[in-house]
Amino acid sequence: MKFNVLYLVWALAFAACFWLKDNFMGRSNTSFFGATETESQTLNYDHTVVIQEVLVKTGDKVQAGDTLMLFYRAELDQESAEGFSDINQYAVEKNAQNSILDKSLEVLKAQHQADLSELQAQIRIEQAEYNAESGVRKLLGESTDPNTTDPLRAEKIAALRSQIRQAEEEYRQRVQEIQAERRANQAVFEARSAKTQIDLDFVNAERQRLALVAQVDGFVESIAVGTNEVVPQHKEMLKINPLQPTRIRGFVYEHAEISYQLGDTVQLGAYSRPTVLAQGIIIGSNPQVVELPVRLRKMPEVRTWGRELFIKIPNDNPFYLNEKIVISFE
Repeated sequence: MKFNVLYLVWALAFAACFWLKDNFMGRSNTSFFGATETESQTLNYDHTVVIQEVLVKTGDKVQAGDTLMLFYRAELDQESAEGFSDINQYAVEKNAQNSILDKSLEVLKAQHQADLSELQAQIRIEQAEYNAESGVRKLLGESTDPNTTDPLRAEKIAALRSQIRQAEEEYRQRVQEIQAERRANQAVFEARSAKTQIDLDFVNAERQRLALVAQVDGFVESIAVGTNEVVPQHKEMLKINPLQPTRIRGFVYEHAEISYQLGDTVQLGAYSRPTVLAQGIIIGSNPQVVELPVRLRKMPEVRTWGRELFIKIPNDNPFYLNEKIVISFE
């Protein structure tokens, strides 16, 4: 029996149809194509500043951490001046108050010494009078015991000595009060100065931020401001094109029955370099069906449609810019 080649042709045709159904139409396939892209990084600043110096020009290659511009903020100088002025004012007020307290202490001490001198003088007078009277009594052979011969004078001397002890105690207490006021005055000064110093530290920290710094390696795409220009907050100053791709733009075929959500992880592989692999996270999608670019079709000569998908990739990814990527869902 002679073999009919036509049977083989029909068999291959049926196999091709199934292949197209499963691969080209994408009904059961979970792998799709995409291409790496890079997004220009727009740099701005969160305060109104004066551009003091522009250190790069369009087309320059920069690395992450490079200083691109230097700024000036007049309000930082004003805040610093006000802060130092406040601390000086606090010191003047503290010294003035301490001077008043020191004077009060000197007056208190002088008054105390005067009161003691007066009381001690009265005691000496009373004692001298008593000694004179005692001498007369001794000549007459009478008793010289003050408790029996002159009890009123003895009580007066005792009262004067009691006044001295009371004056000493009152003086000691008043000295302690003045010293406490001095310590409180110092504490208030330190607290107010510390608060102002915190504000000054914040101002100094803001001074350290008076520069525009590159966040990624790349090339300067454009510069939107110039030296000595006043730039409002959040206005675009400069754009950098990263050296590495930052995302992948892919397409899920129109007939693919695959569900996904933002935040899902997908597997990525370089189409021309099968051993180069990475992971990505879905960050956006377009539900509208659009025509795929020729390069991302499984069969370039056949028009194909699908849903657009955006995938974030790590900054240290191994892919080339505009490289064709195979996107695989779990």
